[in-house]
Amino acid sequence: MAQPTQAGPRKALLAISMVLGLLVLVVAVVTVRELAEPPKPQGACVPLEVSVSTEKDEILAEMADRYNAAGRLFADDRCAAVTTHGLTSGTSAAALAQGWDAAGTGAPAPQVWLPSTSLWERKISSGGKPSVALKPDSPSLMSSPVVLAMPKPMADVLLAQYPRPGWNDLIQFSKKPWKDYGHPEWGQFVLGRDNPLLSSSGLGASLATYHAAALAVTGKELTEQSVEDPAVEAVVHGVESSVGSYGDDAALYAEKLFEEDQKKEPVPYISAIVLQEQLVHLYNVGVPNADPARLAQVADPDAEDRPAPPNRPLTTIYPKDGTVVFDHPFIVLAGTSGLQRAAAEDFRAFLGEPDQLARFAGAGFRLPVDADGNPAPPTEQLRRSLGVPGDQALTRIGTPSPTLLDKIVNGWQKTRRTARVLVVLDVSGSMNDLAVPDRPGSPEGKLTKLELLKPAVTKALDLLGDNDQVGLWTFSTGYREVLPMSRVGDVRPQLGQAIAGLTAVGNTDLYNTVNAAQAQMAQSINPASINAIVLLSDGANYPANPQARADMLGRVNAELNETSVRIYTIPYGVDADRATMVDIADATRAVSYDAQQQPLEIDKVFASAFSNL
Repeated sequence: MAQPTQAGPRKALLAISMVLGLLVLVVAVVTVRELAEPPKPQGACVPLEVSVSTEKDEILAEMADRYNAAGRLFADDRCAAVTTHGLTSGTSAAALAQGWDAAGTGAPAPQVWLPSTSLWERKISSGGKPSVALKPDSPSLMSSPVVLAMPKPMADVLLAQYPRPGWNDLIQFSKKPWKDYGHPEWGQFVLGRDNPLLSSSGLGASLATYHAAALAVTGKELTEQSVEDPAVEAVVHGVESSVGSYGDDAALYAEKLFEEDQKKEPVPYISAIVLQEQLVHLYNVGVPNADPARLAQVADPDAEDRPAPPNRPLTTIYPKDGTVVFDHPFIVLAGTSGLQRAAAEDFRAFLGEPDQLARFAGAGFRLPVDADGNPAPPTEQLRRSLGVPGDQALTRIGTPSPTLLDKIVNGWQKTRRTARVLVVLDVSGSMNDLAVPDRPGSPEGKLTKLELLKPAVTKALDLLGDNDQVGLWTFSTGYREVLPMSRVGDVRPQLGQAIAGLTAVGNTDLYNTVNAAQAQMAQSINPASINAIVLLSDGANYPANPQARADMLGRVNAELNETSVRIYTIPYGVDADRATMVDIADATRAVSYDAQQQPLEIDKVFASAFSNL
């Protein structure tokens, strides 16, 4: 009988070993692959809408795109889809305080708010109203002090007289014309600043002015009592009396300054302007609109098409008696869901990483404020563009209470320079056309341009104070005075009735109307007020006459007239002669507000025009 062989069990054992080894190898490969591959997001990305102040909306939009493409995950492998929109801090604050109206703002309701300064959050919560922030003490993303910026030749004259000027020194300096300082060619001292109801720079300017006035009058810090002191109000009014025009968006104001600088005219557009240091940096490096691509060229010494600096760079002055520091908070809004809070925190962490901080520095921002609200030292970029020393010491104005902030804004309404404005409206037959004929089934698609215009004008006129003056003209085939120049407080009812009763008929006599309006306003100009014309037209002059156009532009040209009045123009609807309206505004050193492509935005456009008054 043959003995049993051992080969069978050995082969079986070998096979089992090989199978086990193969399984171990497969598990190892799968494990290594899983470790090598990044985790995948679970479910749809969490939407996060961010409302951003306009001086940084371009760069934040780019950063949101970078964030979305980075594949970041949070909270058990969730991803976020961040979208941004730009609004002035004052506009977004008003929208948040009243309950966000997506149609009115033109933007969806945000979960995160990035204003220029936390002063706006304080202003919303004045009078005991609940905070819009989810938590108190929102973290600072970056910082920027409010400065007085002057064209360098003019700043040199001021600094020769006041080597370390304060706000009160500016007040005294601005009371005299430039001829008293050896420069008659510069005319009167003209201050540019923003409306504190709408703009952070305007709010900061008002706080700084009242602070300086209180120190000058009482020798003490500003209080809720001293803000209403007649002597303090008189000092503030002295500052406001030199304002040439108010703006609603400091970023756009800076762009207008740069545009005027490119004309190389002998007299600067303004003598001084109050705005963020960051905007002065953008201006001086030749990128006033904060275009991220152009800022990258500024940072690249080998770039072929580097932005050209302005002809007259701005000099920054940091008043010795104190300045406001904007903390640029990252505010997660109350009512934000748990997942959106986590998404917001991850986006905030992304913005605090070195790459993003470097981009903020390239756009002119300093690092975040410290625990006491003080700004970081100037960056290398600011030292180059503004010439400020790295060890610069700033005196920071303390944060006011919500009640004091409210009183400052209300005080500005009383102390600001009064306006004297002639409203000139096109009522030619084309104003009976539908404003948006491509929306026949919608409610707005049934409205004519005139029907849309009436409430917009009425709403904008509410921005004028009782002591301002207003006149109303209309034009079609010829022009007509509907309401003579009158004190607003005396004619509000009549003004409303006149606007409600407007009808449209006839052609468009644009050139003759502009000539007549400019002539009348120039003849009756009031040097103590802001004198301006707000002109709206939906068409071109009839009949076409190139020579009459050239003659009209020559007559209103501010450089060719000893007395000139700014004409703020609004081309309205697709058939408007936008080129002529822009040229009229440019010739008079004003601004053209475009409602050509989006006539439904006419209420916002009119409000923007009136914010300059």
